[in-house]
Amino acid sequence: MYKLLIVEDEPPIMRSIKHTFESASNGMWAIETAMNGKQAQAMLEKESFDVVVTDIKMPIMSGIELAEWIYDNRLDTFVVILSGYSDFEYTRKALEYRVFDYLLKPVSLEAISELNVKLKKELEPKVAHKRIREGTSAIMLACAGAYLLYDSEVMMPGVSFWSDEIIERFMERELRDGEGYIFFNESAQAERYVAIQAGSEKRHREIIDKFYSFISNRELPVTLIYDASVLFEDMGRNFQKLRRCLIKKLILGKSQMIDICDNIDTFVEVSCPYTLGDIEKAVSVISTGNREELRKILSDLFDKMREANSTQEEINDMLNVILDTYVLKNPGNVSRRNTSVKHEFINALAGFVSYNELLDEVLEIMMTLYVDKPNADRYEKLSNEVESYLIVNYKKSISSETLASEFGFVPSYISRIFKRQRGMSPNEFLTKYRIEMAKRHLREQPDLKIREIAWMVGVKDSYYFSKIFKKETGVWPSEYVKATSNN
Repeated sequence: MYKLLIVEDEPPIMRSIKHTFESASNGMWAIETAMNGKQAQAMLEKESFDVVVTDIKMPIMSGIELAEWIYDNRLDTFVVILSGYSDFEYTRKALEYRVFDYLLKPVSLEAISELNVKLKKELEPKVAHKRIREGTSAIMLACAGAYLLYDSEVMMPGVSFWSDEIIERFMERELRDGEGYIFFNESAQAERYVAIQAGSEKRHREIIDKFYSFISNRELPVTLIYDASVLFEDMGRNFQKLRRCLIKKLILGKSQMIDICDNIDTFVEVSCPYTLGDIEKAVSVISTGNREELRKILSDLFDKMREANSTQEEINDMLNVILDTYVLKNPGNVSRRNTSVKHEFINALAGFVSYNELLDEVLEIMMTLYVDKPNADRYEKLSNEVESYLIVNYKKSISSETLASEFGFVPSYISRIFKRQRGMSPNEFLTKYRIEMAKRHLREQPDLKIREIAWMVGVKDSYYFSKIFKKETGVWPSEYVKATSNN
């Protein structure tokens, strides 16, 4: 049951509105009333209400003034304006204070029923947050495909895996009355943190099992790491433990569910599936520039790593050993910096779709160690084509594989050339362009929801959109709307 405060200065109308809410709510509301904005303000100072429904014109303090006070004091309360006046100026002022809805009197049972549906959808996550803060929860970190160590460098396949609706759809179907959840993304779009409050560890494990079955049957392999019993005050620290476990345990191309309690942070010696001779062989072939021979050696190495269920981190370590050995043996014949090449290895692994594609990607990266002859005209032509493609298609889901398919080069080559010409990776350019388009929409259509703006610029996750908007502009989307509307 949610708490509703109705503010109306005419008693017969107040009784009618209260009766309509009671008839339409099916026990959803615990309703209290106030005769004007000042009385409502006094009540809000003493206790919290989930929703305030207020007449717009009242003596002492109007509904707009009450909405302004709620907005200025950052109360966690939704405001709905009721009025017999349909003039635009009232609507504009209501929107300025982020009023949830605006209805004309007399309000019908149908209108209140529709409002209840919208309010319930917004209120349920708030109640879930409160329950999770007050009890023991389960936490999960789910990663679609591979993980990324550095933000904004590569367009990961996992970008199209998640959307706001995937987790919501599952939870709405599976959670019982009194159970709740919250979710948010971590450093990359491929990852989601989820917290569940369901009353018992047994029930937590049941939901986790069903969630894993739900997401692991989709187009990308998924690694899900969880802790079935965590106190709220320990949640942040335990989320970091999940991330460390992900980095240690994720196996490319394989779905797996891991209980963090079975993976305590202790040193475990891991057998190495490759030999020093394998490394020496790869290094000697890089020195000759023999592409086909290097491809065969790398293919054999990847086969050994895959058969040994080597993790993403272990494969990355193997590639770094080859690189470091080559640099040590050929100090005067290295065309690129170690750090730059290692970064490309990380990006190639983060964009993993198959071992064959990873092989092509790593082969191209290693071939640049020996020779990378500049061709300014060819580089600029490719960069112009990539930039034009990103601008035309920014509303679509674009991954590194999308660009590779479009332009016929492996992702690392496209990224390296684009960054050389533009000073940023294709993904960084796409992010900046999407934010510029989003700013335009926010200025021209400030009444649109953040989720709608995110979808309009090609970002299917409104949480991730808000995060990158803040990173690029220094303010949250809602703050940007307020700042631009005041100018």
